[in-house]
Amino acid sequence: KYWPICYVTSWKLKHMNWKSVHLPSDIQAEIDAHNDIYKNVEGNKAKMVKALGSSEEAVFLQQRLDDMNQRWSDLKTKSANIRAHLEASAERWSRLLGILEELWRWICSKDEELAKQMPIGGDVPTLLQQQNHCTALQTELKEREPLVISTLDQARTFLADQPIEGPGEPHLTPEEKARGLARAIRKQTGDVRERWERLKGHVGGWHSQVERALERLQELQSSMDQLDLRLTQAEEAKAGWQPVGDLLIDSLQDHIEKTTAFNKEIAPLRQDVRVVNELSSELTPLDIQLSSTASRQLDQLNVRWKLLQVAVEDRLKLLQEAHRDFGPSSQHFLSTSVQLPWQRAVSQNKVPYYIK
Repeated sequence: KYWPICYVTSWKLKHMNWKSVHLPSDIQAEIDAHNDIYKNVEGNKAKMVKALGSSEEAVFLQQRLDDMNQRWSDLKTKSANIRAHLEASAERWSRLLGILEELWRWICSKDEELAKQMPIGGDVPTLLQQQNHCTALQTELKEREPLVISTLDQARTFLADQPIEGPGEPHLTPEEKARGLARAIRKQTGDVRERWERLKGHVGGWHSQVERALERLQELQSSMDQLDLRLTQAEEAKAGWQPVGDLLIDSLQDHIEKTTAFNKEIAPLRQDVRVVNELSSELTPLDIQLSSTASRQLDQLNVRWKLLQVAVEDRLKLLQEAHRDFGPSSQHFLSTSVQLPWQRAVSQNKVPYYIK
């Protein structure tokens, strides 16, 4: 009665498929399946041995019972060891999941910071601020990159030993919790890797845009500042002009020559104005909108140049008219040599005549 039970139990313990038993639930299932048999055999061990007396069969039976006890003990020890290892691993991989989640939040926050910097600034001070922020962000990415790479490598090592599973409901047993943890790590790893690469791409592209825009805006600003200086110098010279009506008749020709020379001196400003306007127009294809400050400065430069041109043309015209009417070649003095109702004038062929 007892011999077959003992033999079968020992044989099953000896020939269990350990390669297919990886998790405590698998081993525990085997233990539970044979627990009643084992208790039955263990409880009747003394009776079985005693019933066979001192025969060789009794000795053999005792050996089989001892072997069964040892295998049963080894099985329970293996189950406990795997469970302890699984719990320790779960704690380790839970920390890994926590690091992945923290990296995800950090990457998202930096992505939001970058979005707030857009669009491209429309003046040099704004672009310099954007350049400084971009440089600081690139430094942060460089400092954080080793942690990102090492964490993703750890996750890859962990996931290489895990079966690919779809999302499931939360479980209570340690091994099923491990599977759920693997699902969470797999998802978070994919999210972090994708968002990290996207953030690096965004920062690199944004840095290129800022650098290109800053170069163009600095060139425009430099040209406007130079034009502003030259216009200021010309305007200061113009401010020193005496009104034409206050000039001595003998000095009219001299002032005509000076005004003509001044007009030639400011002629290069026409090209300077054209340059700043062309530089401004080149910003549109780059999606750069001039700020109100820069746009106002550009408009003022154009207005000041036009006003300067008009002022020079008007003065030269007044000087030439005054010189024609009151200069040495005029007959203006003859009007005082007769009395009303007589008047004296000069014909087109410069012949004087009287008019009543």
